[in-house]
Amino acid sequence: MTDASSPATSASIALALDETGEGRPPDGSGGAVRLVRLNVVLALAYAALGVLALRLILPPDFVSPIYPAAGLAVAAALRWGPGALPGIAIGGAAVSLTLGIERSHIQPLQHLLIGVGGVLQAWLGAWLARRWTGEHPPLCEPAELLRFLAATAGIACLVGPSVGVAALWITGAIGPSQLVSHWLAWWIGDAIGVLIGAPVSLALFGLPRKHWAPRRLSVALPLLIACALLFGATLHVARNEEGRRRHAFDLEAVNALNTLSDTLSMPLTALEANHSLLLVAPGISRLDFERAHAERARAGGAVFAVGWAPLVRPQDMPAFERAAQADGYAGYRVYEWRRPGDLTPDPAEDRLPIRLIAPFARNRPALGANVRNIPQARAAQERAMATGEPSASESFPLSQDAGVTLMGVVVYRALYEGGSTDPRDAGGRARRPIGVAFATLRPEALLHDALPARAGRLDYCLIDTTAGTRRPLLAGDERCLRLPAALPSQSRDFDFAGRAWRLIVYNPSGLPTLDGGAALPFAIAGLVGTALLGLLLLSVTGSTARVARRVEEATQRLSASEDRFKTIVEHAPIGVVSCDLNARPQEINPYFCQLLGLSVEQLQARSIMAITHPEDRAEDSRLGMALIRGELGRYSRIKRYIGGQGQVITVRSTVSLLRDAQGQPARLLGVVEDIGEQLRLAELERIHEAELAANRAKNEFLSRMSHELRTPLNAMLGFSQLLESDPESTLSARQRGWLAQIQQSGWHLLQMINDTLDLSRLDAGGLRVQIDDQDLGPIVADSLAMIETQRQRRGVSIEVELDPAVDRLRADATRLKQVLTNLLSNAVKYNQDGGRVELRTRRVGDSQVELSVSDTGPGLTEAQMAQLFQPFNRLGREVGGIEGTGIGLVITQRLLELMGSRLQVRSTAGEGATFSFELPIPSVDQ
Repeated sequence: MTDASSPATSASIALALDETGEGRPPDGSGGAVRLVRLNVVLALAYAALGVLALRLILPPDFVSPIYPAAGLAVAAALRWGPGALPGIAIGGAAVSLTLGIERSHIQPLQHLLIGVGGVLQAWLGAWLARRWTGEHPPLCEPAELLRFLAATAGIACLVGPSVGVAALWITGAIGPSQLVSHWLAWWIGDAIGVLIGAPVSLALFGLPRKHWAPRRLSVALPLLIACALLFGATLHVARNEEGRRRHAFDLEAVNALNTLSDTLSMPLTALEANHSLLLVAPGISRLDFERAHAERARAGGAVFAVGWAPLVRPQDMPAFERAAQADGYAGYRVYEWRRPGDLTPDPAEDRLPIRLIAPFARNRPALGANVRNIPQARAAQERAMATGEPSASESFPLSQDAGVTLMGVVVYRALYEGGSTDPRDAGGRARRPIGVAFATLRPEALLHDALPARAGRLDYCLIDTTAGTRRPLLAGDERCLRLPAALPSQSRDFDFAGRAWRLIVYNPSGLPTLDGGAALPFAIAGLVGTALLGLLLLSVTGSTARVARRVEEATQRLSASEDRFKTIVEHAPIGVVSCDLNARPQEINPYFCQLLGLSVEQLQARSIMAITHPEDRAEDSRLGMALIRGELGRYSRIKRYIGGQGQVITVRSTVSLLRDAQGQPARLLGVVEDIGEQLRLAELERIHEAELAANRAKNEFLSRMSHELRTPLNAMLGFSQLLESDPESTLSARQRGWLAQIQQSGWHLLQMINDTLDLSRLDAGGLRVQIDDQDLGPIVADSLAMIETQRQRRGVSIEVELDPAVDRLRADATRLKQVLTNLLSNAVKYNQDGGRVELRTRRVGDSQVELSVSDTGPGLTEAQMAQLFQPFNRLGREVGGIEGTGIGLVITQRLLELMGSRLQVRSTAGEGATFSFELPIPSVDQ
């Protein structure tokens, strides 16, 4: 919360800090000095605002409903960045220390953690604000304002309460039951403080100054005035409520004092009863004594013990002990209770042993104790004997206690010879006392039973204020001896059997919280209203800047749009021309000039009709007139222009009509696209489709013809084989030669048909392979067997060298066999008579095996190798006597590609050729 001094304080902050310039504090020695000054001023301002907010601490959680220092911290961190954080930390710790001094609760760790929490909160708020609203947000847009408040008041303000409440709990300032309520109240105070304090601070020193400086009067001043008025009103309501709470406490405290006072009178009543009993029956027996006090001195009652201690001369001690033993106290004896501080008895002095005591069970250790050597008790005994009035002792450890820390007080009253209660006779002579009746009380237990204070809101203490008292605290907490003035308390001084006692009742938590308290809701409602006022002021004051910025941005966008449109028109690959209603060009883009090969001046000197192909002019004129009359919205047609060099240019022309503000025809706008390239592409596409159709027809023809040819061919081969194998055949050797020629030609023709069909299927994509793990040896053996007859006819030797480390590979067995057969057949076919063919395998790397077939034939020239895989190209070998179709290697290459490989060729003319390919090895063999 701020008051009338806040504007001056904030203005001095702005004046002192503005010297650091725009943004971060500068570097250098001068910058270091300014940075120190910045943090000093920030620490003082933060502490001043924080201490001021403490003046508005309200129940039930006794935290301030507004903490404007949080808003100052966020604004400072937003402008000056990390350089402002030390001042925030020092200011936060100073505020916590101030409150700790007021409440007598100084905890360095608590103050340090609260200062660190304030720093973390300010840094997080500034970081989020920069990410969501920019480096220095002007907060003109509503969406920008909401993002800023969500970052600083919504998310960042979760940090300070979390760290601060944790610090209070760690240092014992609050209990676990207060964590949630304190955290919520702390967060409300910080959030409202940011909602109000951040706009005010930014108006004083925020960037950019052109947005924030005008808001000092329009935003900061109204908020400060509203807060000051609300501060005064809230203090008035809070004081009235504090008066009600004070009155409620006083009523409760007076009732508690009355109850405690009445309770403290009960031991005196018990003493009077005991004294009267002993006067009436001075020789009362143990049983009668205990029966008489059974109800009054029951366990847990107001009186811890009542009893009788007669004066006994030393010479009468044996008889006294025997009489006590005869009365039922077996083993009774008089003893001295020697504790530190007790008196040393005079052997000739009369003793004052306890003869009767009730209740006996809990007071048995005190029976027989000579109470005259207890210094606190002796003073009270002598005063009682001298005055005849009840006399209370100082507090001291009781004789019957063992291992108990509670102190006791004994009240004595003397009995005199002749059964008198007066210490002097009628002649004024002193009567001899015969003993003392006593009542023992434990003040702590007595008051606790009467007012279980620590279970409720009130606490109490009982103090012995008699001069010279060594143990003044009779009951209650030690802090009662130095209660803080801020804690509400009531006290009552009274005389207790000759001693001055003071009874104090206080509330350790402060004044009680009343139902229906209005101060906190009033403050929160007012502060929320003030915060909303600030948001409204920010929104309203930002509207002018927002509108101006939008106008400027719209102007810039319009200018940029015009520039872009102009750039597009000038660089677009289409012609754009604007004409008057007589079709004379007015504005022309460069592409249109380039398309026609004419300059702008040349085009503007003629009409569009003049450059239109004569055959297209009539249709252009008809469509143009229909457009002007409003019969068409626009039209598009393919037409021809005559270029500057007389060339004919085919275009697609789209023409639309532009109207003026009155809706009258004003201009014609034409968009011209050169479609010559499109027409050429369309022609190429038509040719390509025709080729595809021809290829499909070819494949279909080959498929059908292969079937038609293979049927009679198989019949021819079959009958020739039957003739050859018929044992009864009478064919001559010459005829058998002809038969062999028939079979050889038939098999060659069948192989050509199969190869042609395979190539057709490969072209059509209808041939599939099935890759699997294969044993290499059987495939090689089958391939060698298929060319054995051919090898023997040419006299060619074949060397097979298989790598023993590779006996398996991944391939389609049938197609691999076809590949090897083609390669081996070519190596034999195109070899020299008696030549050599080598089939080798070798491992390549970890996952591949290379298969190669080499021959000693004539080899290949570079020109032949360039045409090696062209279908039906036998590379000039078709003129020789070697059979072939020129598609075997093409099929081989295509099959290897289907199996993921590729055929490689190495050859030198006159030195043979090597064909090789690689296939993968199964993963289990790698």
